[in-house]
Amino acid sequence: MKLAASESQGYMPQLDARRLTETSPLSPAYLIRQFYIRRFLRIFPIYYLVIAITLLFNIAPGRELWGWLVSYTSNIYITVHNIWMGVFSHFWSLAVEEQFYLLWPCLVMFLPKKWIPAAITLAILLAPAYRFWAYQIYRLEVSPFNFKAGTFTLAGLDSLGLGALLSYAWRTKLTLATLQKYLTALVLPLGSFLYIASLTLYHYHIKPSVFFTLNDFAASLIFTWLVSTTGLGFKGAVGRFMTFPAFIYLGKISYGIYIYHYFMPLIAASAFDALHIPYQMPSFLNFVICGLITTVVASLSWHLIELPINSLKRQFQYSPISTIHKTEQTVLKKDQTTT
Repeated sequence: MKLAASESQGYMPQLDARRLTETSPLSPAYLIRQFYIRRFLRIFPIYYLVIAITLLFNIAPGRELWGWLVSYTSNIYITVHNIWMGVFSHFWSLAVEEQFYLLWPCLVMFLPKKWIPAAITLAILLAPAYRFWAYQIYRLEVSPFNFKAGTFTLAGLDSLGLGALLSYAWRTKLTLATLQKYLTALVLPLGSFLYIASLTLYHYHIKPSVFFTLNDFAASLIFTWLVSTTGLGFKGAVGRFMTFPAFIYLGKISYGIYIYHYFMPLIAASAFDALHIPYQMPSFLNFVICGLITTVVASLSWHLIELPINSLKRQFQYSPISTIHKTEQTVLKKDQTTT
């Protein structure tokens, strides 16, 4: 039901888009174009707005690195130069995501069906292999924060790949209830064990390479279970807690929170300085104030900028309404078999 609801609102995973090319006159090129337009409408506006504002006010190191920022390659800059980008550092993860989506839709739409699981598995395995290689190259007992090679695109393929694999598994003949049993009995315990073991080996300086190689993979396994469980819906007190309206709203404005939060300490510090009030960074007070400012700014951004632009997605639907209704009925039948 949740999947059907999302499709009725215009969202459609690439695997479902591919199925449309097989059951309707819609072409792969058309569906890929729709995907990119809709993604651009969601991701680009406030990202480039922030870049423009920081360049206007000469917030360092924006003007020196603007080319890397506007091209979504900040993660490559960090990896190559082994240095963070100040208040722009967090954009590396968005860069990885955008680079992934340059390739992924085409892979899903044009790769032979039988090869898709193998391609996803290869992507997942490439990430820990790359991180192991990168750690050997640096050969330093570095903290996770200083392991800047971890920002390279290959380093994030296990988390992205596991998300793709989960999406693929949800669309197999396996019932969702059976799939969830496997995730709970195998994936969650394996992820938890690897996470705790790698963290322990790192903490006691026994084998740090294991941490840098497998810790992100372990966390991704845990989140794979969590995403699937959330998709099916938590029950009881946990479900009521997770559907608390304030949490749902924060999820709605979460992209804005991500975009703006690194810049808020600059604003807070400048405001306190103008008022001649002592202000310490970092501190708990700084965390609270910046958290509140970020939430307010992200909320204004959502209602004044993002929501109006997102409404344009109605002009770029994936399929006719009749096709969406058919897909809803298919998903509804599958959901009913799991209850």
